[in-house]
Amino acid sequence: MDTNRNLIDVIYDKKSQNAFNTGIDDVDNVTVSAGGEILIAEDGAEMRLVVIGQNSKPFELINIQGHRGSEITGPAFNPDGNRLYFSSQRGLAGNSRDGRTYEMKGPFFS
Repeated sequence: MDTNRNLIDVIYDKKSQNAFNTGIDDVDNVTVSAGGEILIAEDGAEMRLVVIGQNSKPFELINIQGHRGSEITGPAFNPDGNRLYFSSQRGLAGNSRDGRTYEMKGPFFS
């Protein structure tokens, strides 16, 4: 991104990057690791976090099973970058009374 020249870069385009075969759909939330990897939280058919690295093809970091009535929300790293937090908005029950937050310990990508 170059704000001085009003330019942005496309980092993922499903139509032009078929070779990755990641099937990233329903992009909802994103965060960036200290090393510059982009984590994409999907809602819809998949409950997963997908990583797009600067020098690697996209890969699935986590896929939560049994939460199909929910969505992953709010991925964020702690200041040290060694813990990742994300939530299942409606949990297993698929309603607002069953939301859950998870902590995943690293090291992560950098």
